[in-house]
Parts: sequence; structure tokens; C-alpha cells
Amino acid sequence: MALNKSIKYFLAVAKHGNIKRASDELYLSQPSLTSAIKKLEAELGAPLFNRLSKGVELTAYGIKFRAYAQEQQEQYFALKHQFNDMQQRQFGKIKIGTGEVWWENVVKPAVVDYQQQNPASSFHLEFGNNLTLLNHLVQGDIDLFVGHEVLELSEHCRVSFEPLFQDYESIYVGAQHPLVQTGVVHTESGIDNTYQYPLLRVTPSHPRHQSILAHGLPHDSALEERIVYDVDSVTASIDMLKITPAVMPYSHHAHEWLASQGLVQISTDRSKVGNIGIYTKMGEPKTSIERFCSSLKQHAQSLR
Repeated sequence: MALNKSIKYFLAVAKHGNIKRASDELYLSQPSLTSAIKKLEAELGAPLFNRLSKGVELTAYGIKFRAYAQEQQEQYFALKHQFNDMQQRQFGKIKIGTGEVWWENVVKPAVVDYQQQNPASSFHLEFGNNLTLLNHLVQGDIDLFVGHEVLELSEHCRVSFEPLFQDYESIYVGAQHPLVQTGVVHTESGIDNTYQYPLLRVTPSHPRHQSILAHGLPHDSALEERIVYDVDSVTASIDMLKITPAVMPYSHHAHEWLASQGLVQISTDRSKVGNIGIYTKMGEPKTSIERFCSSLKQHAQSLR
């Protein structure tokens, strides 16, 4: 399987703007390359290059064709990557997605168990938020992921969800935060005095992935007048809480881990509950995936 030679030759000439340098890159004689470009122009019925004294430059037709050729090249390399993934999966490779909070207690021990039972297997680990990982699952870039259940998915998302345990929203702050010093915290009785502080959102959802949802991302008008820090790293989020008066909503299951990092859990709101589980793609062969999921379920029992 190879990229169409005409496209390959054209892109080399377009990149260098010079037939000789392009022919050197392609290990092809200049006459052969010139002939191939002329043949391509004849097939398309339009000149792709203007011939200059010191090289060539793209015509308007050439600029248009370059966009098409680059797209074809990207699709070819993407297909090669998918074929390589398929071959590796036949030998037991599993591509896993997870949020950072679920790695330590659920996914990591499952990886250890699976690797001990299948020493020739390999893994691809990807960390991200739910919509990012859902998008990668739908695209076939990962086989499964552990995360929150996402409600009202778009109809084109052919995925299944198996719940493991429940998760509640806690609020975390740095040890020197005013709410820690005064002892006045957010409660479940309707009093919420965290809104006067900046909100730190860990790995927030990106608008580019909202097509996963049937109705897109919800709009929260309450955030329009509030300082918001969006941080794509849990480690950086911990640092931000130590240097700002921000408050961070995060899983109550992360309490011990975040406490070891110097953060304080000031409240847990049990009205904000969600299911944590395993997402897999419908219609895919699942022999190795099912074995790995069995291990995930076993280790998730401690969090029920």
C-alpha cells in the first residue's frame, strides 16, 4: 500500500519550489519527475506550477490542488496508523482512557493484573476528560475508558456504559484558604459561600467535542461574572489552589490523595451525584477488553 505517486511527487515539488531538490528527496531523476508533473497537469487539465528561472511556484490551480493532496496524505497516514493499531490489538494491545482520579485506585491495579496474566500484551494509556475520551472512543482511537456517565449523548455515539460505583462532588481548597481559616464552608443546607471565590475547573470540556452531546454544552450564566480558571492538568490545578484563593470541585474519592498533596476538602455535596463506569464501543470484538474490564470491576469494588 502506498500513497499515490502523483500526489507524493506534487507535494515534494510544492514544498521545495525546485525540481532538482524535490528529485533528490524522492531519489528520482529530474526528467522523470518533470514528466510525472506534466502528466498530472495533463490529467487535471490545468497548470499546477509556473516555471521560473530558478525554480517553480504554485499557480492558483496548484494552491487548490495542494489542499486536496495534503488531505489525501493525512488520510493515508491516518489509515496506516489505524491498520497498525489493528495489528497490535490482535496481539493483545489495549488502548485505555481514564481520568487521573481513577488511575490510582482502579485502572492502575487492573493494568498490573492484566500484564501479569498476559506478559506479551502492551498498553496505550490516555488521560483526559469525559468528552475528549468519548470522542476518541467513537473515533476508534481507544478501546475503553473509565469515567463519569454522560447523559443525553448524540445518536451517532454507538457506545455502551457499565456503571461501577457512584461519585459525589467535593470542594477542595489550599490549606491557607480563608474558608479553612474561618471554618465557614459550603454546606448542603442551601448556604453556599464559595461563589465569592474564583472557580477552578479541572480538565474542563472543550467546545470542539460538544458534538458528542445531543444538545451541546450547557450554558452557565452564573459563570459570566465569576473568575474562572480552566486547567487541563490536575498537577497544575493543585499548584493553582496553593497560590490563589480558588475553590475546586472534584471527586470525593480523591480526598486522601489530594490531602497528601496539601489540599483541604471543605465539603461534599451528596445532591451532586454521578455514576462512574466503563465505556466501550458497540460492535467491537471484546475478548481481551472483556478480560480487562473484569479486572476493573474487581478493583472498583473498594470504591462502592
